[in-house]
Amino acid sequence: FYFIIIFLFFSYFVSGVCGKPELADNTVPVSDLSHNIGASIRIQCAKGYVRKAGTSSLIRCTQQQNHNASWHSELPLKCIRKSCLLQRYLTPGHGMSAPCFLP
Repeated sequence: FYFIIIFLFFSYFVSGVCGKPELADNTVPVSDLSHNIGASIRIQCAKGYVRKAGTSSLIRCTQQQNHNASWHSELPLKCIRKSCLLQRYLTPGHGMSAPCFLP
């Protein structure tokens, strides 16, 4: 009986579980409470924001050397405000663009 309890206790800590990931600025909260080691999830940017080029929305639950589980990303997500270009034509065939920002 004690062997089973020790095995279950050891299995829980070796396998590990990641809790909810910490939120980066301008991201949407993750609904799931926990994930096992090896699980990958994608974080979404909040409405009006997009993923900055060169960053990744993918994070992975990994086991650290101390056997604790934590979220890891090679290229941490950064969400930036969406932008658009307004085209104004001063003369036919010649355009000018100006940045605008969505609310």
